[in-house]
Amino acid sequence: MKRIVCAAGVVAVIVAAALTSSQAGADDEATSIKAIMGKLHKGANSSLSVVKAALKSDSPDWAKIQSESKQIVVLGSSLTKTDPPKGDSAAFKTLAANYVKNGKDLEAAASKQNAKAAQDAVGKLSASCKECHSAHKGN
Repeated sequence: MKRIVCAAGVVAVIVAAALTSSQAGADDEATSIKAIMGKLHKGANSSLSVVKAALKSDSPDWAKIQSESKQIVVLGSSLTKTDPPKGDSAAFKTLAANYVKNGKDLEAAASKQNAKAAQDAVGKLSASCKECHSAHKGN
């Protein structure tokens, strides 16, 4: 009887440890650079793609642009809390901070419904990819 209770206790500890580690892995994935950049840039439903599409309209959906620009700032800000797979971490954080600044410029332009300023900010956000990827993106 003692063996069964001990064995059950060991199994319970192993299960608890496995659940804890899988939850930690899920949190890491949610805040990984790859996950963040996917939400910002990957596919037609990504924040930047939605903004670009909305700005092409003769009458842009400013509420959508404002919402997505806030998302760009929030996700961009989370980039500043990560470390790059390669390259100098301080240089990466500088590039990430610049990304956030451009996101805030987009957010300000969207709140003023200024299409020209919004397009300029989107251009700067899009142009920042190559510099950061060349220096910091892993394989």
